[in-house]
Amino acid sequence: MTGKREFPEPGPESAPAGSNPPLMESPVAAGFPSPAEQYAEMPLDLNELLVRNPPATYFVRASGDSMTGAGIRSGDILVVDRSLDAADGSIVIANVDGEFTVKFFRNGPDGVRLEPANPRYRAITFREGMEFRLFGVVTAMIHQYPLPDELAPVLTPAESPSPEQSGSPESPFGPDATSSAPGKKRGRSK
Repeated sequence: MTGKREFPEPGPESAPAGSNPPLMESPVAAGFPSPAEQYAEMPLDLNELLVRNPPATYFVRASGDSMTGAGIRSGDILVVDRSLDAADGSIVIANVDGEFTVKFFRNGPDGVRLEPANPRYRAITFREGMEFRLFGVVTAMIHQYPLPDELAPVLTPAESPSPEQSGSPESPFGPDATSSAPGKKRGRSK
């Protein structure tokens, strides 16, 4: 190999109907590109990867923003295992007074409490008469990014508001990033 990674072309021969998509042999670099790495076409079954105990596992979609500090966003799919016992620090699905919630499970000297991962929310502490039931431990989370056609359109320089229209004296990308009409110098206008 000459330093280029080879990816299979999508098509019926690369992933037969009902099969699992391939998994790259080595991880993709999130920083600088990595030198020559081989491609291995191993099937990846997300159930096999994410579900440890199929009879006790279910999926639930998160809503709200109380767990954003833990990376859980509204719309994410949580993988929940009902067979696991919650330990201090586990992320759990619980029912509190008839309402389902996802929170950190805390069990300390002051008793059990459910903590959010967002400072705008308070921990749930339990008092006499409150109903509390654990429904499982979150073992994984699936977050889907929007497809390109679902993203907001990007403004072209011709469509972008001028600094006078936006009330901003310069580009948000710095003084040298402002764009002007063809043939004019780039930079701050005086």
